[in-house]
Amino acid sequence: MGRKEPESYDGITTNQRGVTIAALGADCIPIVFADPVRKACGVAHSGWRGTLLGVAMATVNAMIAEYGCSLEDIIVVLGPSVGPCCFTLPRESAKAFHNLDPGCVRLFGSPNPYVDIRKATRILLEQGGILPQNIQDQNQDLNLCTSCHPDKFFSHVRDGLNFGTQIGFISIRE
Repeated sequence: MGRKEPESYDGITTNQRGVTIAALGADCIPIVFADPVRKACGVAHSGWRGTLLGVAMATVNAMIAEYGCSLEDIIVVLGPSVGPCCFTLPRESAKAFHNLDPGCVRLFGSPNPYVDIRKATRILLEQGGILPQNIQDQNQDLNLCTSCHPDKFFSHVRDGLNFGTQIGFISIRE
């Protein structure tokens, strides 16, 4: 916030009071970041490409560079997303997830293996230095698959082009 808007982006950070920032997701992960010590926050939209490109850690690194945040103070919430029960990629695309951790891919030998973008995101955050206990991805309905739960979530995987979106948002009140 407060800089020239880039042509495209999947994350944003701020330390401005009273400004709400948001990330959308229908099957992609809306990720919310907070540093209660430095009073800074961020959001990111993380699909499978963004996950592999490191959007989550790029957002963390922006908070560190711009606001002096410390890795041990940053709390991350992974919003609802498509689960490994429903999300497939062509084998060639799934290979990068398999290389990150074989546990991120199920039925890797098939033409369209099942991929766990949530697990991959957690692994990348932990590898980047976010404390495991500061990653919230299992509480309440956060770990439910958006595609499997039409009563709770929108899903592009399930509904095709006629889909809505979930929103992860945060602001600093003080």
